[in-house]
Amino acid sequence: MKEMKGVCFLHSETGTEGGWWAMQQDGFADEDGYWIYQGLKYLEEGDDFTVFADDGRVLWHGIIHRDSKTGRIPRQLLRKGKLVNDQTWKQQVVGGMWVHWIQKGMDPEAWGELFNGEKRCLIRREERTPRNWPSANKERTRRESDVDAKS
Repeated sequence: MKEMKGVCFLHSETGTEGGWWAMQQDGFADEDGYWIYQGLKYLEEGDDFTVFADDGRVLWHGIIHRDSKTGRIPRQLLRKGKLVNDQTWKQQVVGGMWVHWIQKGMDPEAWGELFNGEKRCLIRREERTPRNWPSANKERTRRESDVDAKS
């Protein structure tokens, strides 16, 4: 199990089309102290995630379970000079920001508050190897099924 410490925040930049819940891992900054991308870690399904208060108390601890459907609202677009709701393009909103998912079973605004103010956090994540990558498992299952079908 890989353990990463840092600060949590909502990462958003041009092209992300909404924010991603993330952590900036300790030790990844340039000589001026600015964060560098190598330290950017998006939260992933199954991560064991903990957020701490300034005094070290645990504010939240649990396993990440992404919910990308609850509370989705239509994006607004300009069509023929008028603002309209696009019912085919819906996304969740937390704190007035588009996001790609929220923590399953948790109030979206309470979840978003955990990512304000660069709170300390910890991610424990299963280390990935070629044998446990999702695509490798699908390929291995496919090959094993082919062998079973031929026997």
